[in-house]
Amino acid sequence: MRKIFRPKTIKKSKDMAAFICFVIILLYPIGKTHASSFNTSDTGEYNSEQNRAYPQVKLRNSEMRRLKSRNTEWEYEIDVSFPVGYDSENGRYPVVYVLDAEYNFGCTSYIARRLIKNKDIPKILVVGIAYDTDYENFYRKRMQDSTPESHIHGLNTGGVEPFLAFLKDELIPFIDTEYRTLKGDRTIVGHSITAFFCCYTLFNQPNLFQRYIIVSPSLWFSNGVLFDMEQKYAEKHKELKAAVYFSTGLDESDRMVSTSEKFIRIIKSRSYAGLKFNGAMAAGEHHRSLFPLAFTRGLQFVFSHQ
Repeated sequence: MRKIFRPKTIKKSKDMAAFICFVIILLYPIGKTHASSFNTSDTGEYNSEQNRAYPQVKLRNSEMRRLKSRNTEWEYEIDVSFPVGYDSENGRYPVVYVLDAEYNFGCTSYIARRLIKNKDIPKILVVGIAYDTDYENFYRKRMQDSTPESHIHGLNTGGVEPFLAFLKDELIPFIDTEYRTLKGDRTIVGHSITAFFCCYTLFNQPNLFQRYIIVSPSLWFSNGVLFDMEQKYAEKHKELKAAVYFSTGLDESDRMVSTSEKFIRIIKSRSYAGLKFNGAMAAGEHHRSLFPLAFTRGLQFVFSHQ
């Protein structure tokens, strides 16, 4: 039986920067992620738990599973965060699938819990997908799983379809079997190259997820191939049933800003039937600061369209 953690109520802050700092300080030991941290740091130095005097901070009301994929031939770490009351209730819950769980699972779990407490969103399960490997292999595998084959970007591309098959045929059925999920109510969350993956999924497997939170997507990848995919989709479809929150920081690189602004213009011009779309260019935010704010706003938006 999991021990239910009920955090003390805090006064709602109008200062989003202070909110983000509180999230980070509460959940993260300095220089580390949650229990599924990288085996190496950003500088490449080995950070063994055995070399520290005290144990790592653990994320309460959560559990870790492992799932070996027959499609990608990789064993993924699957992190699950439960809403308060999961063990004492019989309800079923929407699932929010979060990519890049190595560094954002703690953040997303906490934000979800606070929004649930404020009744901004319904109770949800947060499922993080992590690689549980060293820093270099994380970025290599992340790029491979998130992208179609590209002669521009080389060997570490081309695994997007096997990864999609892993989600569709392996992970989602596993989560639906092991936990009390509300089947057919799934959200996908990505940042940077995994946000590109979310866009890819939107136009290639549009029914796999019903809600999308897309943060700072790498739409520049392979000379903007995603725009070609959207064009092909638009030529055959007038409908796109999804709730999509899309955001990039205005302080990001020129190519991030320009491609994101282009994407927003195109999607708004299509007027897809069934699409609830919010394209937000965030002032004062850069590639590494935007995610907590965008995830918060994203959850509020996509769950406002039940």
